[in-house]
Amino acid sequence: MVYDYSFIGASQGQPRGNEDPEVKASDIHSAVSFLATYPNVDADRLGAIGICGSGVYLPYETLREDRLKAIVSVNPFTVINTVETAPQEEILKQKAKYDETGEATRLDLIEPGSEGAEYYFDYQRGAAVNRVEFVSWSQLDWQKFNPTELAKGLTQPYLMVCGENAFTRPGAEVMFNNAVGADKQLIIIPEARHFDLYDGEKYVPAVIEDITEFLASRV
Repeated sequence: MVYDYSFIGASQGQPRGNEDPEVKASDIHSAVSFLATYPNVDADRLGAIGICGSGVYLPYETLREDRLKAIVSVNPFTVINTVETAPQEEILKQKAKYDETGEATRLDLIEPGSEGAEYYFDYQRGAAVNRVEFVSWSQLDWQKFNPTELAKGLTQPYLMVCGENAFTRPGAEVMFNNAVGADKQLIIIPEARHFDLYDGEKYVPAVIEDITEFLASRV
């Protein structure tokens, strides 16, 4: 099952682009509950995969979600708590303005000319789905969220997949090392950057094989 989180894509919620780790975790919980109702689904054999931001939200929810028997993070965005686009005082004013007028100030994390721009500004890739825009006060919730530290409570079987040249790799390796479960595996994909593992034909098929093998043997 693939779904859009609250506030983005085809899912409901206002303001659009609101990012809150607690809401993301709650959405994962709801998705697991919904999936478990299907008669052709074994509710005792559930696993999940999270990419980029989902690669940190998923382990967070898994700390309190024993229905997930194994999880996978692909290039997790562990530096989420370092995002700062304006001083907190200014961000709080923007939030108050939204509460008063319904007009949201938004931030775009993708810089022109960056690797992310290659993906999100290409209509055949990320731009075919959505822009990466968030309400500005999302950073206040992100700054209180520390994925690498949270991983110290993660005990379920855990697969971490990282691109060799991904900007997220250093933090991902810290997160992996902090996970306390005995059954964990780290796979580094040679030459791959962060966004290459989203849709890169050179890399993704092999990654899918690795993930399938890992989950099949654990759930």
